[in-house]
Amino acid sequence: MTRNISLDVLKLTMAFMVLGLHAGFLSDYSKSGEFLFVNGIFRIAVPIFFIINGYYFYSSLDNNTQATWLKKIATLYFIWMAFYAPIWFVVPYLESEPIANILITSIIGYHHLWYVSGLIGAALLLMLLKNINTLAMTSLIILTFLIGVIIQYSGNYHIFKDPEIDNILNTTWVHRNFIFLSFPFFCTGFLIKKHSLNNLFSNTHIIIGIVFSIIFLIIESFINLHAPGRDGAFDNYLTLIFVCPLIFIYFQKKYTEGKTKNIALYSSAIYFIHSFVLSLLRFITDLKGTVMTILAIVISVFISFYIIKLNKIVKIIL
Repeated sequence: MTRNISLDVLKLTMAFMVLGLHAGFLSDYSKSGEFLFVNGIFRIAVPIFFIINGYYFYSSLDNNTQATWLKKIATLYFIWMAFYAPIWFVVPYLESEPIANILITSIIGYHHLWYVSGLIGAALLLMLLKNINTLAMTSLIILTFLIGVIIQYSGNYHIFKDPEIDNILNTTWVHRNFIFLSFPFFCTGFLIKKHSLNNLFSNTHIIIGIVFSIIFLIIESFINLHAPGRDGAFDNYLTLIFVCPLIFIYFQKKYTEGKTKNIALYSSAIYFIHSFVLSLLRFITDLKGTVMTILAIVISVFISFYIIKLNKIVKIIL
């Protein structure tokens, strides 16, 4: 079976971005530089992952193999949640942490694993809505995405003075969830495939769109960096709905045929293991920012080599 190696390279790049985001890339050199990358450019990674999965999920629905797809993703979730269980589900932690928070973590996912639970939720929601017309689905994409953006900004800028409301709006999973972040991008990928939207525009127009949308993303990030009364990180940026589909379409159109799946496997392995690597490095070193990012990439790639070998035997961890 042939693969689009261009998309695999994109996925590997996005995995490195997620790692850099969690490592605080450039924090040791420039707070402004860190914010513009960590709370700016690197935020394209997860939405693009959702778009890629939504694009290929169309074939699962078309071939009636969605149950197999869901079983695979759910297995990944349970395995990696179990792997990280010593961090988020241990007896001393249970004694000091409300049971409700433990239950929320088990459903939403530990740290970076929220992406997998979000993927499952978005797929289930799309399965319920697959027969509605494209206009209605597009309206749902816009509506859910904008609600997520509004919640994010309302919380980060403390629009509501009531402490309880403000606390809810600043709870990450309230805006970064399968409805307000996963679904809009997952469904966008689905529609791109369904209507072959990648064939509607020339590469020149797509590149121009990418350049301008990245500029707007940087501007949005820059405004948030310097705006008074703002605090907290950002997941739901308004400009992501423009830049992420365009980047995906560009790499999907830039088809490079290949047969190896190794690049895609490395992107998955690095994504799943990088949080463990970062936790370990923070425990045994005082490294931060850029050096932490580079070292974590090297170690994650090294460990991923063995994860891929193990996956050839058990076939359920990637």
